[in-house]
Amino acid sequence: MSLYKFLRPLFFHMDPEWIHRTTISTVGIVGGISPIRALLRYLFSVDDPRLRVEVGSLKFKNPVGLAGGFDKNGVAIEGLSTVGFGFLEVGSVSAYPSVGNTERPRLFRVIKDEAIVVFYGVPNEGSEVVARRFESTKLPIPVGINLVETNYGEKPENAGEVMDELILAVRPFLGLVDYVTLNLNCPNTTSGQSPFDSPDNLRLLLSRFLQYESMPPTFLKVVPTTDPIIIQETIEAMMPFPFVKGIIFGLPTGKPYKNLKTSDSILDRMPGTLCGKPTAEMINNAIKAWYPQLDHNRHIIVGTGGIFTAEDVYKKIRLGATLVQLYTALIYNGPGIVKNINQELCRLMDRDGIDQISELVGLDNSP
Repeated sequence: MSLYKFLRPLFFHMDPEWIHRTTISTVGIVGGISPIRALLRYLFSVDDPRLRVEVGSLKFKNPVGLAGGFDKNGVAIEGLSTVGFGFLEVGSVSAYPSVGNTERPRLFRVIKDEAIVVFYGVPNEGSEVVARRFESTKLPIPVGINLVETNYGEKPENAGEVMDELILAVRPFLGLVDYVTLNLNCPNTTSGQSPFDSPDNLRLLLSRFLQYESMPPTFLKVVPTTDPIIIQETIEAMMPFPFVKGIIFGLPTGKPYKNLKTSDSILDRMPGTLCGKPTAEMINNAIKAWYPQLDHNRHIIVGTGGIFTAEDVYKKIRLGATLVQLYTALIYNGPGIVKNINQELCRLMDRDGIDQISELVGLDNSP
């Protein structure tokens, strides 16, 4: 991590999207070389049985995953699997290819707040192309695919169109991925309010996936809320479908955060959704609200939002998250952060006399 921090000022003088694209390409090339993969695993992995987590048939070496959005097309999954993550999520991917938002720039650094603003508009090569990359790849950790509606630059006419797309998008990945995430309210599409805010639409969407006998474990990516009615209605819509294993929190559109160090005049010049440290409190509050309402034998929470340290992970788990995902912290701290977090999690467990990380789930959030 110290080498990365030495180089970071140089990287931060370059265009953020170019750096992102170049990083993914480089990791993809390096990940294709077996001896280098072995070396990276030796350098970055923490193999401690206390960190292992099981969710149904899914087995994770540790609870720290890579969030969707970093590797949009699955070109670098072999390389990314070597830097210590417990699982990876590719995407978001849509049924049909999309160039995303045509306006530039589409990625911004908000350095004072250790955040980024994303305005990509889910560019991707489409599910058929992305799925082919999984056919010859066998990873040592679970990998999931994050699915979203295609961004055509205009709002879909009705909820049925979005459902059709999601049903079509998942088909090429059946038998190839370990889990699926349905991105039900992606802030970087142009569709605005999600049709799946309606529990009836959500129930209908999930029922349509029953046509696939081999539907993988599935997570619903929803906007964080503490509204008890929305929480109850969403959970009730999930309950009839055993392939649904839990929820992942996405982010609301825009920048609804107070007390940022960056001035409004600067933020107003950055279209898109803010990600990173300022989102932590919002999502922690959502975890706290959702956890007591879930059937813990059936559904888990994947915690997101502002994860930079082991203490951030520890807090989310104690509030009710079983797994977590990070993204923005890689930009600010480099890949070594994953190893650092896992090592520090072990130290925190030693301090608190915890034998298994799953024992921590919900300790600070009694029903």
